[in-house]
Amino acid sequence: MTISSEINRSGPYSGDGVTTAFDYKFKILEPRHLQVIRTDASGTDTILVLDADYTVTGVGNDGGGSAVITPAPAAGSRVTLLLDVPFTQETDLENQGAYYAETVEQALDLVVMRLQQLKERAARAVTIPPSFDSATIDKLIADVLTLSDKGDALEAVAAVSQYLETVADIADDIPDVAGLTETTQQKAAEAAQSATAANASAGLAAAYAANPEDVAVPGTGGLFSAFHWYRKTLAIYNDVANTLAGWLHGAAAKTDIVDSDEFAITDSAAGWGLKKVLAGSIVKYVCVATGLDFFTGFIPAYVGVTSVTIGPGVGWFGGKKHQTTSATAKTLVQLLDTGAVQASKTYFLYAIRKLADGTTDFIMSLSGSEAGVTKPTGWECLSGSRVGLVITNSSGNIVPFWQTGNEVNTDTYPWFTVTATAQGLAIPSNTPVGLSVDVWVLIDTGVASTGQDCIGIVSDAAAANYTTGAAHHVRCRSRSGNDYPDQSSAAGKVRSNANGQLWRYVSVTSTACSASFFVCGWYDYSCKRLFA
Repeated sequence: MTISSEINRSGPYSGDGVTTAFDYKFKILEPRHLQVIRTDASGTDTILVLDADYTVTGVGNDGGGSAVITPAPAAGSRVTLLLDVPFTQETDLENQGAYYAETVEQALDLVVMRLQQLKERAARAVTIPPSFDSATIDKLIADVLTLSDKGDALEAVAAVSQYLETVADIADDIPDVAGLTETTQQKAAEAAQSATAANASAGLAAAYAANPEDVAVPGTGGLFSAFHWYRKTLAIYNDVANTLAGWLHGAAAKTDIVDSDEFAITDSAAGWGLKKVLAGSIVKYVCVATGLDFFTGFIPAYVGVTSVTIGPGVGWFGGKKHQTTSATAKTLVQLLDTGAVQASKTYFLYAIRKLADGTTDFIMSLSGSEAGVTKPTGWECLSGSRVGLVITNSSGNIVPFWQTGNEVNTDTYPWFTVTATAQGLAIPSNTPVGLSVDVWVLIDTGVASTGQDCIGIVSDAAAANYTTGAAHHVRCRSRSGNDYPDQSSAAGKVRSNANGQLWRYVSVTSTACSASFFVCGWYDYSCKRLFA
C-alpha cells in the first residue's frame, strides 16, 4: 500500500435534514481514523462518536469512502471530516523475526498520515513568517502584551486607524477595545503553542523516518526508525541466505535421482507459498509441456508362431509413466484388442496403462493410431505408446523376427523375379503395411549371353521414380562382354510409404536376363524408442 494523496480533510458539507452520507476523499486504515465534526447553526462544534453517531465505509480505499450519520444533520448545520490517526506506534517487529514488508509499509503509511494530520492542524494555526528571528518574535509578543495592558479592541483600532483622532474622542468605547485586546493576547499564546507542537511533531516524524541504525527515537522509550528496521531486516536476510547456501554446499551428494525425491518450488497459484514437488512430477511436466513421448526397452521378441514376449522398459506416453521390470509373455489371442487373429496382417503393438494404479501392459491392434485401439475397461492407450509391430503370414501365424532396438530382422523372403522391363509401386512380401519403415532389400541380377544387360533398382516410395534422386535406393546391374554368364547382387535400405509400398524398376535387354528381389526385415524409424 502507499499514501498517494495529500488530502486529509473533506467538507465542510451543508446539512439539509435528509442527507446522511458524507464523502471523505482520503485513505484511512481503520474506522476510528476518521473524525466527524458537526457544527450547529450557532457555530458550536460537536465531535461525533463512532458507531453511536456514525459509521464508516471505504476503509483501506485510496479514494476514501463515506461517513453515514444518523440522524441526518439538520438544515443550517455543517459536517467536516478529518483524518485522525492516534499518536501511538503499535507495530511490533521482533528481533530476528520474519520480515513482512506489508507490516513495515503500513507503519510508514501511519507515520505519513500523522504528518498530514499535523500539517492540516498547523495550516489552521496563527503563524509567524520564518524570516522573524527570536529577538523580533520576543519583541512582537512583548508589544502585544503591552497593548493588552493599555486597551482592548486592537482589531477595531487597526481597522479604523485613519480615524484615530475621532476614536480618541470616543472614551466610552475604550472598555470594548480592552476586551478585544485580551482575546488577541490569548490567540497569540495559542499560536505560539501550536507552532511549538508542530515543530516538535515534525522533528519526531523525521527521527522515525531516518534515524541511523540502533539510534532510538528521542522520548519514545526505545523505539527506532524505519531506516533502523530496514538495516536489521537486510542483515537477517543476508544471514539467512548465507546459511541456506552453506547448508546446500555442505550437504551430502546424491548420486542418482529417483521419482520419489523432492524439490522445493514456489506455488504461483497459492500466493507463491513454498511447496514440494516429486522428481517424477518434474519429468511429467517437461513431457507434457514439450509434447514429448519416449521410452526405452519394451522390445518385442519372437517366441513361436502364436506368441511373443515384450521386454522390460520404461516410458512417458501422454505425460504419464509406463514401466515394467520383467519380460511380459503374451499370445496373439491375449494381445489382440478385438476379433480373431487374421492372416497376412500388420498388427500394431501398444503399451497400455491401468487408470487405477498405473500398471503397464500391452495390446495388439489393427489400428495404426492409439485413438483406434479398443481398450479394456479401466485402461488407457496414450499418445506415442506404440512399441513395435507383429506381422502374420498367410496361415495367421507370426512371421519369425529378431529385433534389436528398432532394427527388425526376418528370414529372407522372395519378393518377385522378372525377366522383362518393369517399373511401379509394389508391396514387398512380409513387411509392414499401414506404416512407413526402412525396408531391407536384396537384389540379384543375371545375364546369360554376350551383350546382355540387366538393371534392377528399388527406391523410396515417395520418390515415385528412381530417376528423381531418391534419398535411399538399391541398385544392382549385370552385363556381359565376352565373359558370360555374369551375375551380381546388392543390398540396402529403402523407405516404404504408409501403404507399405516401394518403387521398383527393372531394365533388361533380353528375356534371358533376370532380376530377383528379396526382403529380410526393416527399421521401424518412427517408433519413439530411445537409443535404438
